[in-house]
Amino acid sequence: MPQLDTSVLAQPERLRALRRAHLLLESSSAPVDGLVRLAARSVVAPVGLLTLVDDERMHVVGRHGLPPDLERVNAEPATSSFCQFVVSENAPLVVRDAREDPVLRDLGVVHTRHITAYLGQPVHDAAGHTLGAVCVTDSVPRHWTDDDIAALAECAGLLEMLLAAETSRDDITLAAAETDAVLETALEAFVAIELTGEITRWNRAAERTFGWSAQEAIGQYVHDLVIPERFRAAHRAGLTRLARGGVPRLLGQRLQLYAVNRSGNEFPVELTLNVVEGPLGRHAHAFIYDISERVTAERHLARERHFLSALLDNLDAGVVACDERGRLILFNRAMREVVGHDANGSTAEQWTTAGTAPGAQAINGEEMPLTRAFRGEHIRDAEFVIHLPDRPRRSFTVNAQPIRDSDGARLGAVAALHEVTDRRRAQRLIECELAVSRILEHSATIEAAGPELLETVARTLQWPHAEMWLVDKVGNVLRNAAMWTEPGYEIPFPDPLPPGKGVSGVAWETSQPTWIPDISAVNSRLNVPSLAKHGLRVGLAIPIRDGTGVTGTLSFFGDAAEQPEQSLIALLSGIAAHVGQFLERRWAEDLAKQLARTKDEFIALVGHELRTPLTSISSYTELLLHDHEDESTRAEFLAVIARNAENLRAIIDDLLDLAGLESGYVTLVERPLDFAAVVREVADANAPSARDRDLDFAVTLPDNPAPVSGDLPRLRKVVDHLVTNAVKFTPAGGRVEIRLDGDVAGVTLRVTDTGVGIPAEERSRLFERFFRGSNIRNQGVPGTGLGLAISRTVVERHGGTITVTDHGEKPGTTFEVRLPAYCP
Repeated sequence: MPQLDTSVLAQPERLRALRRAHLLLESSSAPVDGLVRLAARSVVAPVGLLTLVDDERMHVVGRHGLPPDLERVNAEPATSSFCQFVVSENAPLVVRDAREDPVLRDLGVVHTRHITAYLGQPVHDAAGHTLGAVCVTDSVPRHWTDDDIAALAECAGLLEMLLAAETSRDDITLAAAETDAVLETALEAFVAIELTGEITRWNRAAERTFGWSAQEAIGQYVHDLVIPERFRAAHRAGLTRLARGGVPRLLGQRLQLYAVNRSGNEFPVELTLNVVEGPLGRHAHAFIYDISERVTAERHLARERHFLSALLDNLDAGVVACDERGRLILFNRAMREVVGHDANGSTAEQWTTAGTAPGAQAINGEEMPLTRAFRGEHIRDAEFVIHLPDRPRRSFTVNAQPIRDSDGARLGAVAALHEVTDRRRAQRLIECELAVSRILEHSATIEAAGPELLETVARTLQWPHAEMWLVDKVGNVLRNAAMWTEPGYEIPFPDPLPPGKGVSGVAWETSQPTWIPDISAVNSRLNVPSLAKHGLRVGLAIPIRDGTGVTGTLSFFGDAAEQPEQSLIALLSGIAAHVGQFLERRWAEDLAKQLARTKDEFIALVGHELRTPLTSISSYTELLLHDHEDESTRAEFLAVIARNAENLRAIIDDLLDLAGLESGYVTLVERPLDFAAVVREVADANAPSARDRDLDFAVTLPDNPAPVSGDLPRLRKVVDHLVTNAVKFTPAGGRVEIRLDGDVAGVTLRVTDTGVGIPAEERSRLFERFFRGSNIRNQGVPGTGLGLAISRTVVERHGGTITVTDHGEKPGTTFEVRLPAYCP
């Protein structure tokens, strides 16, 4: 018993396929009726039909053996047909006698058309949709054999092949029509050619592009119409390779070439080439697009880009921009110098992670100005500091904003950084200079003011270490007077520096600011390994001057390499000048005190060293006046008078000689002399006294002469004073060593003893006139305090230096005299 599913009949896809098949079969010249007749005759049935059924009607497409009154019937209600069951079940329907079937006997065709027997096979399209049935009928009951069923199935297959052929033909026709429509309406020129170069297709766009009509172009050779003459040989060679079966290297690629139009003008085109295998062999076709306007626009854009790039790279302001995805697309020259690299596809958050706010606190990527602008903020004059590893801090003001199109869509963001490092540093240093003035104003000594002063300046520079050095003229070294170090750095207290040692020693020696970008540089006299190993890099020393010359240095050290900045040096020189003025005022006050002390010491000299011999002379003179008979007594008294008179004369000579040397009234009589002979003579003269005091007296002299140019008596007096003092102030059992060395630059005399030494607090006064150490005065040792003052003056008048160093915890001192070599 057949089943009916009406939902199958109403499927939209099946109905669309059915309508198309119906139109194709009705408009086709295919022998549908002949195939239906073949079906009827193959089973010896009076009637044969090809029916298609939709959800409402059954359509008769092919017929054979219908009565004359039914020949023109093209459609019947679907509900009265057997075909609906074939489509519903997608299976053959075999009916021997419809009158006996409870489902079929009520169909209209059974009663009106007198159809008793029915045999139907389903008919499908190429997509498998069941469209209808090829069937045979009889008005009397029939027994349908398997051969009948198979024969009808073969007829159904033939009809399906016919339908597929008609569908393919229609598709091809439709595709060709669509292709023609597409090609004729395309904006790109389409040119098809045989591999001989003969044009076979030329669309309207080709007519517009090249100026030749299709009628004029088809049949012509493409190289004669559109290929510039200089490229024609290569074009023909390429076609020849294709004709021989070669594979085109440029197949399917988008190429930019030059073409020529009817007027002979060359213009740029974009071309896509394909080779097609057809029934008549290979042929080629190409889509060609005139890109003259685009090339012109690109050139204009490239020129504008070059202008923009040149403009941006010549700006002092750093410019950085990102696209709509936040990827960096622009770093101008100034920006590359700031961060040390190009954009490299970084994001707006990643381009530098070393940014800080004005207070020097680090900020994260989300707070970067470009990132904020990318989120939509407009930023104006924001303070921004960049501190990259091994680079100095740099201050900027930043302007940033988002970039949007005319519709408000975000295209990216841009930020411009204007460096204000020098301006901000200058402002801070001006404020620092005022702060330094206040510190000095309220400080009694430079040692007391030093730490706060150094901290103020170093924090302004944002450098972590600072030192103040003062010149020790007695020892001819720099001694540290103050130091400041930022927490986190462990810098040891420095040892004294000789001239030319380290940044500070060079500034002292040259009297010029000294800047070294890297204090760790090996084999450099500016090397400061004690600081370099703690992470400090840049060093700057500024001389402190007063009216007499360089009296010290201010030295600052940073943790990143930095090239010299003259503006910074000038500002720090101003601060050093304040310190110099402070020292000059303090030293003026000290000078006044020194003058007062000198007055007191001169009075003490008069009261003791002058008054004592005068009293002795006066007393012995009076004795001579009253007792003149004993010749031996008279001779003894006269000897005492003569000895004290000689002492007075020596003191007066020393006073006059020192005054004359210092004022310039006394002229030195310089002649070539052997300084080694002078030292040997003085040493021999003092050797007996050393033996008497049980001293280890050692003398080391060069084998060769030590020539110098000098005033022999005065140089002998200098050597004699140093050696005599060493012997006089060294206790029994001690050691006095005299050593003379020479080189091409000059001679160096060192007189070392293990004597009483010099109190540390009195070392600075050692070469002052009338000064005698408290430890010497307390022992009651006689003396005028003029010897070292005269020695220093004589040595300096000879262009030399005299210095003294103590032996630390060991007793004694070492005096060193340096004299220039004789130059004939």
